[in-house]
Amino acid sequence: MSGENSNFKFKLGDIVVPALPKQLGFPTGPSTVTGLQLNGYVIIEPIGTPQRLLVESKDYERFEGEVVASDDSNPAPPAGG
Repeated sequence: MSGENSNFKFKLGDIVVPALPKQLGFPTGPSTVTGLQLNGYVIIEPIGTPQRLLVESKDYERFEGEVVASDDSNPAPPAGG
């Protein structure tokens, strides 16, 4: 048995999104994988929140887009503009 093969779908630091967010009621934004668990579970942290969630990796897929960090120093645009 080789230690080189990994049974994990994701790696720590991967950015993931729910495969079917609306149907399953998951947060729709990208999340960072912060922990790996046995039996197909991962710990994720939705980007921009301090919250961590334990989810099944089968419900998520790797995010292929670019994550743009929000810049909280910019004021919100004027309402009704």
